Amino acid sequence: MGRQLDIDINTPNCTGCHICEMVCSLYHENVINLDKARIRIKDKWDESLFVPHICQLCESPDCVEACPMSALSQDNGGIIQVDMELCTGCEACVIACPHEAIRWSDEFKRLFVCDRCDGDPNCVKTCSVSALALNGNNRKA
Repeated sequence: MGRQLDIDINTPNCTGCHICEMVCSLYHENVINLDKARIRIKDKWDESLFVPHICQLCESPDCVEACPMSALSQDNGGIIQVDMELCTGCEACVIACPHEAIRWSDEFKRLFVCDRCDGDPNCVKTCSVSALALNGNNRKA
């Protein structure tokens, strides 16, 4: 399965500004709320790093395999689709994801996972320090 929108993460460049989270929630939810972002920036204070976590479009995603309700699927581009009518919030997918890229929100009673903003990831466009970038094979000219 060919990946069209692989996002490279360059952790040492991340400054922890959280702009990527802000634009993500604004694009998807029409509100700036980091808890509604599909990308997460985690502090790794012991190493003086900020670490972006975003779906890596795995070939055989552990999150999809772990879902006991078959609420998750993967489209041809690798994007994880969530059927919230089937999702029970068990968090098996969250536990299974090796990239910490899918999460359940008790507050909003739903899963959050990156959908690549319909092919034009806003997090990448707004990352001024290149902590996030479309990989070299799929950058727009």
